[in-house]
Amino acid sequence: MLPAVQMHQMVPPPLDFLGPHHGHYSAYHHGHHPSQPSQAPHHGPSSTPRAFATRPTQHVPALHRITTSISRLRGHDQAESSLRRKTPSGTIDNGYDGSLTHLASGPPPLKHLIIPASSRIFPTAMVQRAAPSPAVAGLQQQQHHQQQPPAGPWPYAPLTPTAAAFNSGATQLPPDNRLAATPRGWGAGPLNPAADPRAADGASFLQQSVPRNNYHAGAFGHGYQPPLSPTVYSPGGIPQPAVWRDGSLGYQTFIPLVNGYTPQNAADGAFMAPHPTMHHALVNAPILGQNPYFGLQTPNHPPLDDGFSRYSHGQMAHHGVLPGRDSVPAVPSAAFPANALTPPDMTEPARFREWVLQRAHKAYSDLLVYLTNFKKAHHNHSSHHARTPSRMMVYPKPSASVSASGSKPEPAPTFFGQPTGYAQQAAQKEAAAALALSMHPSSDAVQNAKTWLDLLTTICEETGWRWVEGVILGGCLHYFMEHYEVALEWFKRIVNLDPSHVEAISNVAACLYCLNRHEEAERHWMTAIKLRPSYLEAVEHLVSLLCSTQRNAAAVNIIEFVQRSLGIARTDVPQDQASETASEVDVASPMTLTESIPDSYVFDTEGPDSPEKRFASASAADDSKAPGFGSSGYRIPGSENGRMILLIHAKGNMLYTLKNIDRASEAFEEVVMISTGKQVGGVKSLMRRIQSVLAPRNLQTDPPAPLLLPPDKAKLAAHFVFASTGGQLPGLLYVPEGSHKRSVVATTSNSLLSLAKIYQDAMSSGGPSSGLMRQPAGVGDILSLYYLSLSLQESPSTANNVGILLAGVQQTAPVQVLSQSDMSLAASVPGIVPGSGLALALAYYQYGLTLDPKHVHLHTNLGSLLKDIGQLDMAIQMYEQAVACDGTFDIALTNLANAVKDRGRIADAIKYYQRAVAANPDFAEAVCGLSTALNSVCDWRGRGGVLLAGGRYDRWHVDDKGMLQDVKNRGQGSGLMQRVVNIVGRQLKESSTWGCGVLQGQSLQQLVAELRETGAVDGSIDLEAELRKWAGRPGEGYRILRLIERSAIVAMRRWYREKHVLKLPQPSARYRRAKPPASLSVPLAPTVLPFHTFTCPLPAKEVRLISQRNALRISFSTLRSPWIPNIVYEPPDPPSPHLNVGYISSDFNNHPLAHLMQSVFGMHNPRRVKAFCYATTASDKSIHRQQIEREAPVFRDVTTWPPDKLVEQIVKDKIHILVNLNGYTRGARNEIFAARPAPIQMSFMGFAGTLGAEWCDYLLADSIAIPPSTLRPHRSNLALGDVFRDEADADAEDWIYSENIVFCRETFFCCDHAQSADGHDERGMTWEEDQRRRWKMRKELFPNLPDDAILMGNFNQLYKIDPTTFRSWLRILAAAPKAYLWLLRFPELGETHLRRTARDWGGEGVASRILFTDVAPKQQHISRARVCDLFLDTPECNAHTTAADILWSNTPLLTLPRYEYKMCSRMAASILRGALPRGAEGDQAARELVAKDEAEYEEFAVRLVNGLAYVPRAGGQYWEGIGRLAELRRLLFDAKWTCALFDTRRWVRDLEEAYEKAWDRWVRGEGGDIYL
Repeated sequence: MLPAVQMHQMVPPPLDFLGPHHGHYSAYHHGHHPSQPSQAPHHGPSSTPRAFATRPTQHVPALHRITTSISRLRGHDQAESSLRRKTPSGTIDNGYDGSLTHLASGPPPLKHLIIPASSRIFPTAMVQRAAPSPAVAGLQQQQHHQQQPPAGPWPYAPLTPTAAAFNSGATQLPPDNRLAATPRGWGAGPLNPAADPRAADGASFLQQSVPRNNYHAGAFGHGYQPPLSPTVYSPGGIPQPAVWRDGSLGYQTFIPLVNGYTPQNAADGAFMAPHPTMHHALVNAPILGQNPYFGLQTPNHPPLDDGFSRYSHGQMAHHGVLPGRDSVPAVPSAAFPANALTPPDMTEPARFREWVLQRAHKAYSDLLVYLTNFKKAHHNHSSHHARTPSRMMVYPKPSASVSASGSKPEPAPTFFGQPTGYAQQAAQKEAAAALALSMHPSSDAVQNAKTWLDLLTTICEETGWRWVEGVILGGCLHYFMEHYEVALEWFKRIVNLDPSHVEAISNVAACLYCLNRHEEAERHWMTAIKLRPSYLEAVEHLVSLLCSTQRNAAAVNIIEFVQRSLGIARTDVPQDQASETASEVDVASPMTLTESIPDSYVFDTEGPDSPEKRFASASAADDSKAPGFGSSGYRIPGSENGRMILLIHAKGNMLYTLKNIDRASEAFEEVVMISTGKQVGGVKSLMRRIQSVLAPRNLQTDPPAPLLLPPDKAKLAAHFVFASTGGQLPGLLYVPEGSHKRSVVATTSNSLLSLAKIYQDAMSSGGPSSGLMRQPAGVGDILSLYYLSLSLQESPSTANNVGILLAGVQQTAPVQVLSQSDMSLAASVPGIVPGSGLALALAYYQYGLTLDPKHVHLHTNLGSLLKDIGQLDMAIQMYEQAVACDGTFDIALTNLANAVKDRGRIADAIKYYQRAVAANPDFAEAVCGLSTALNSVCDWRGRGGVLLAGGRYDRWHVDDKGMLQDVKNRGQGSGLMQRVVNIVGRQLKESSTWGCGVLQGQSLQQLVAELRETGAVDGSIDLEAELRKWAGRPGEGYRILRLIERSAIVAMRRWYREKHVLKLPQPSARYRRAKPPASLSVPLAPTVLPFHTFTCPLPAKEVRLISQRNALRISFSTLRSPWIPNIVYEPPDPPSPHLNVGYISSDFNNHPLAHLMQSVFGMHNPRRVKAFCYATTASDKSIHRQQIEREAPVFRDVTTWPPDKLVEQIVKDKIHILVNLNGYTRGARNEIFAARPAPIQMSFMGFAGTLGAEWCDYLLADSIAIPPSTLRPHRSNLALGDVFRDEADADAEDWIYSENIVFCRETFFCCDHAQSADGHDERGMTWEEDQRRRWKMRKELFPNLPDDAILMGNFNQLYKIDPTTFRSWLRILAAAPKAYLWLLRFPELGETHLRRTARDWGGEGVASRILFTDVAPKQQHISRARVCDLFLDTPECNAHTTAADILWSNTPLLTLPRYEYKMCSRMAASILRGALPRGAEGDQAARELVAKDEAEYEEFAVRLVNGLAYVPRAGGQYWEGIGRLAELRRLLFDAKWTCALFDTRRWVRDLEEAYEKAWDRWVRGEGGDIYL
């Protein structure tokens, strides 16, 4: 259909607000970003992790949709799919996703992306990463230099929040409070390292000092960024900020990665810089004591806890004071190092061994530092090279038995005065140790270690290898010198002496692992765990090993074994019944906290609080007496809570990988509960607590509305929620300060993020949030988790997800929580209201980009937000930035392709689709988008085709070289089209399971009760028995939803009859509306949408199912909307005297629909029908809009109305019949129809096919457009029992239409050309005058065309041409030497492809007779159509409006209704029949112009064309055709003013008759089709 208006170029507002240095939050900066080094470390292939597609996931649906509104919220989602409308500039890809315009359902796919951990939503365990190809690497290098993200601090100054500040628009605090803004351990510190005893907290024992020109984590200024979550997987996804990647600190997953394997969806997967070469050993080396957590040590890692680092360098310094000057006396058994201190009395072997042990430990510590610094230096030289495989590494720690002698180590020097607390002391000692190491390099560390190892060997031999402490330490030294076989023998000696020595067994496993004897290593670690479940060191390594071999389920079992073994049943904290988790119930030990008595078998007797205990004379304290013992719910000290958190979080991520979302949620909740000190009964209580604490008191409501906070307020959540502990997480109070604690805090933040994301995915699908919440989480609940997560760790991914959630919230934030910068940012973008959900979403996207300017998802979602508000050019810029950040990000590429296609840049769109498919060949949206785009320009190379109906349809396929192949010979489909059809089949099959399992137990009983309350159930059916027949069958959910919709229809009619027929009015509460079961999620719709089926070769059943899936998705989203009342809408009063008929359309403008129907609304007989027009788009001031506004009795511009307001107006207008003039086309408001505001609802003129919807009762058609053979066998659509009867035909293959049909007497197509088109005032024109005018125009258009040439033509958009049709045209040209084919550049790119194809298939002689012209304005298009001698219709998808235009010009039209079951393929035959005269002459003409198959189509065309000859008239003034084709033209000329097609008043009278019959049948309760 030809449009009216040229699309105008948008003038985008400035994009400065999107820049990283001119951000919305610059007002909060208290410093400047440190300058970047001239040579920044090279990024990995991408700066941010990639997402899947809730395709939850879910895409969430369509690719870019997510929920909105207060309980079920959706974002505006227009033009997401590929509907086509015509513009003079070419094909614009328009979209209608089949869902509500204000609601959008399904997982976030394309436009709005909830960030999972990485490139795919369900990460696999560990997958080898291949190095990029040279070309890709070159592109990445180029992108790196072009888009270097700035390194620098957070854009917020550290603040101490107060209630007043929180509730005010500006946050102003005294300078002396600025240091306490963020809780210690994860927040900002002072600018001056000397001003705070925590200044050196980040300088790990194994971490080299950070150069000042890089980001310094050693002195935490206000720009400090806490380390990322230490997990191998992260469905919540915390991508690494750019400043880490560019500085000397990097990020790695904390589960060790072996042999170069990296988790496919590890948090670093998409952006990690190349790994340095690493020591081929275990990160947590052979064990001498307990490691606080497990992790992969890399040279550029944020300070990791190796077992000592949590106590700092200073804590270890006392093990060897700075070298003394005294000489070391010789000893008989060994040569002492030159720098060794004087040994004790050699006559006391025990004291001597202890002295050697302490000095050997010092050498061992120096060796660790040396190895770390060596690898760091090596990394500085190799950071631009490909990563090399590395093994897991284990840094050993001193054994508890080292301290047996009772000697006291010398104190370490302090540099900042006497510390006042342990954390301060640790920080100061760590800084002192770093200074000492810088003053005394460890270049001789290896030689020194070898010397002490020789001495240890001598003593061990003298003791007969029974000196266990020495043997362990010696084995560790051998291990780090890569003497794995020797180390193995040393550790085995201990196991031989004591088979239950857990540390030695674990060290044996480490050696076996390094010797590639992985199965033996696994068995030894399992033995250690069984001997002592609290020995988490072995647990961590075994879990790592299992993950590295893709055995996630086994790893989960190990962690759950430890949980069961150590769990304590808690009786002191009440739980939410709705929130109880399996981790709290199933894994708990029957022992209570007060009853628990430790035993040596279960508990590790080594106190972990500080290294002094490893070396001190006192024996290790019993863990049960350690501070915080059991506070986690497990029999471990409070200082070990962090390690348990990391394990359980890893378990959650692995369960997420295994797609066990409920159990993953339980694990994430357990992490949160441990971190909160088990002070709340569950995540639901935590949500309530967050909302009650953060909500301004004067805004607290019951029930609470979603709390909308800008980022600067959300950052303060932890301070207020945990005010009693100074903003610290209560469960981590016993965890020492340092990198380990920061990692645990980050993991807690990640768990909150993961939980929120899971709930958000569930809400977008409409189902229950997870197994741990029996009621779905609302927007406010999810936001509360995001706020707390953000306050623990500022994450761009969290900002992204909050932005998605807020983008659809229609509520406005209270003024008191908004700052001036919040208001000004919103005001800078047209279409955004300050304080609105969109404004806050924009703020969070911008805030996230200040954290990571290269975050691909933030750019993508910001682009989608801009596109949704009509800023297409700005959206394209954002998508382009996303692609620049990651040139292989399939979702951004597809979104960009869709956007530039909307702008008319089809060639660019194709390139982006191709890149998306290359990046992800299985990405359905990209594959289908590419197919649609290529077909729109007739580039069929590689199209292939499908085998459909034995080759009857889509017979001629095109191979990769662009040549034809006959599917009847091949016997199978191929190419891109086959891939698309396969995608449809797979998606339909998968979606058939939607809702399976609902019809059982309580859900079944509740549904039965609700349906009975509607009054729709009569005694003729046993409702429960009928429902049980559906239980467990495919399509169970769809049947339930149909039943619910039908019950509303029945209830409305019952209300009408009782009130107006029986005169027994009842209270409105009697007519209740059933709601979908809470357990149902929003159904998914296939990627190929109803409009796409017009040109996609699909069987009848799949065409029908695609429409049904879209209809049901719309219905479900609507019925779950908060504005849908609990009762049905009141029916209108009886007609008095006329029916009130409402017309809803987005096309009451300069649009083909208005061209065809502009006079209809004023032509209604006021005694029969009163028209109410509801325009859903703003006026374009065209003559068509003005005429409709002027002539319609009631015209309402409802462009900005939300759905509830429009529905209420329709009810108030007492509409009897509501007409859908859009169907599944762009701008449709189908949610209005799904709400069922009118007793009868129809559809016509907007969509040439079935809607497959319960919210459409009738289609207007005729028996040519819809043959009765394509109707569903059961034809009644009124009673509840009809649903059970017609579902018996649900699996039949051949029917299409579930709606009742109004069969018109003549063509159903309305065409108002007699009132408005070119020539409408030419009733008196003679045939001769018409021929003169026609010849003159022919000469003007084609001056070089021979006078005897016959001009065939087609003026459709080129996407309607398929290979089979084009082959027929070329064969006609070949058989008709005088014939030419006239086509439009619609779009221009199509001309090149069609000419090439014509040469390849038909030769140059045929190809040279194809003519192309530009698309013409509407009136000129109709006028010049008369130049064509014969219009060749496109059988795959007919000309519709264009057919009426052609027939108005008197040009004969040859068509082929190829598909019996596709209305779009039969429209032209119906339109043609309406243009021909009634009677035998018209019947004969129809037989000559309507073919039955391709052969007859070619035969008819050749006969008509070759039978036409031009002869000169009036002395050669013009030429006139003679022959049958000329006779058909004359027949159409004579019938123009009397035929049915152009008689609008006749059409209106028939329509009014249809309305009256439909209403009468509804009142009387009669179903079935209507024949006029």
